[in-house]
Amino acid sequence: MSIRVYNPLQDDYIRIPKPITKIVSLDPASTEIIFLLGLGDKVKATDAFSYRPEEARRTLKVGSYTHVNMDILEQINPDIIFTTAGAQKELTRKLIGLGFNVYPLPVPTNIAGILNNVLLIGNVLGAYQNARELYYNLYTTINELKVGRFKNKLKVYVELDLGGPITVGFPTHISDGISLLGSINIFDDVSEAYFTPNDDEILKRNPDILIYEPKKLTDYEKERFYSILQQRGLFQLLSKRIIFTKGDYLAHMGPSFITDALIWLKSVVFS
Repeated sequence: MSIRVYNPLQDDYIRIPKPITKIVSLDPASTEIIFLLGLGDKVKATDAFSYRPEEARRTLKVGSYTHVNMDILEQINPDIIFTTAGAQKELTRKLIGLGFNVYPLPVPTNIAGILNNVLLIGNVLGAYQNARELYYNLYTTINELKVGRFKNKLKVYVELDLGGPITVGFPTHISDGISLLGSINIFDDVSEAYFTPNDDEILKRNPDILIYEPKKLTDYEKERFYSILQQRGLFQLLSKRIIFTKGDYLAHMGPSFITDALIWLKSVVFS
């Protein structure tokens, strides 16, 4: 028995066997959602960056974000593989070309996109009621976190270490989250999602708070970042309030961005 499920990114239907017994997730956000839907026992393998929730750490790792061990994948012969758009576009095409059942999820451009992906995955896996429940629980948390609009909003600059300095523009879950908390990303008027910032423009926009996300937070990373700011001529920022995340935190596009990262952001930065 199988069902047809429409995928908007492919603009086509994919046929999925029922019941689904073998899932591979190559997207950390999708992995988190699948486990939260109570289907973690069906997950046979994930990418190396899928470690949310904790149980996902123990899954077989079949590759990184863009490279997969095809031999292992063929041995698993999954009923469905979850990927995401953006950086995994080429990998998705390759897997489809090899005959795998692949469901690419859209990259969330706002917090609502995270909620929407919960429903998309729930639909594919037939976890209809659990998906609705998770969706509304996340929606409730969002409403509880929402802060009233202030006349003088805190101006926030976010920098992610993604192999170099990257910041975020309007169409991102991070910028949307900052707005939800009653403040504003200094690049919220930029239509590009992720880009390398112009240092002079950062100074011109004069942020009140700087949030830096390293790959992994250590004392060395903190000192390295302070040194990098000086090398880039951003001495002015050293007098600002600088907040460090623990790494791979704000950039994560799964439900814990809402239930963990946003709560932390509100308590640490905007309290």
